[in-house]
Amino acid sequence: MISWIAADNRRLFLVVCAIAALGLFSAQTVRPSCTYVVMSFGGESQQEAAERGYEAAVAAGDCAPPHVRWQFWRG
Repeated sequence: MISWIAADNRRLFLVVCAIAALGLFSAQTVRPSCTYVVMSFGGESQQEAAERGYEAAVAAGDCAPPHVRWQFWRG
């Protein structure tokens, strides 16, 4: 598909795509592992109850808040 592009430009294109993919991957927000218990009775989906429980655990200081993936890559 990209065979009409010169070899040097093809390599440059692939390097730029790889850097962009790494940038998008590193900018994703992740949640640190955390254990909490949520009880849900009717009306509310399990996903909503889990989200509410996580937010309550973060507010109480029991869990770390979400952060960008690259934040701890620096060591």
